[in-house]
Amino acid sequence: MATAAIAAPSTERHARRAPLEIWHLLSLDAPTVAAVWAAFFAASFHVALPWTAPLALALAVWIFYAADRLSDAQHEASSLEDRHRFHAQHSRGFFVAIGFAVPAVLVLLVELPHTVRIAWLLLVLPLMSYAAAVHWLRLRVPKEWMVGLFFAIAVAAPCLLNKDHVAEWLCAAAFGTLCWLNCVRIARAESAATDRATAWAIDHFSGITLAFAIANAAIALVLPQARGVALALVAAALLLLALDLLEPRTSAVRMRALADAALLTPLLLWPLLRYLA
Repeated sequence: MATAAIAAPSTERHARRAPLEIWHLLSLDAPTVAAVWAAFFAASFHVALPWTAPLALALAVWIFYAADRLSDAQHEASSLEDRHRFHAQHSRGFFVAIGFAVPAVLVLLVELPHTVRIAWLLLVLPLMSYAAAVHWLRLRVPKEWMVGLFFAIAVAAPCLLNKDHVAEWLCAAAFGTLCWLNCVRIARAESAATDRATAWAIDHFSGITLAFAIANAAIALVLPQARGVALALVAAALLLLALDLLEPRTSAVRMRALADAALLTPLLLWPLLRYLA
């Protein structure tokens, strides 16, 4: 089986993993980004959001990512990255953790505001369709675009449901674009693209990302209510650009972890949020 074949090559490498790489290999990076941005969106737009909401979102995202990587490890042994080998080697532990995480998410969902709960539950069907297309039908789905779309909807949903302002929708679209740029940056490091648009973006990554940063700087100037989110987006884009300086000296797994860590800029701006609006 694929699991047995890929477990051995990575065994000796795990002992030397840096904490940032372990964070990525455990599939904790995407859940952390989702939880941080969901809470930051709510704080920026003054939407009351219980602490259980980011936690539920983080657990749900972790379940999806861990299951996705476990499935990849079973069926794509010829094109696996370190994260897939890690999941294959520790598959039993991941399955046990998923078994505990699923009921925990269900319990947390019950405590969420009704509109938020419905909005997130409505994402399940398209997510399952996406998983079926990728893992069962073996279709080449533009993953980078899908990640941006789902993350934008999931993170911004509590704000979009409570507000009817241009700023919230604009910031949601911008955040989705940032997630897409993050995936493009990772695809560039791994020399992998799932569609022509991503391949083109890889070749023009610096220009696109710089334009994105400038556009969000303009949003911060024009829309004071969006300033916190827009500046966090600018900072994240600039960090993704800065990774070009590290790429020649950084492994693919560390570059992927750094690319995800670059999206945690709300943690830097949170103490200043009250002064930005």
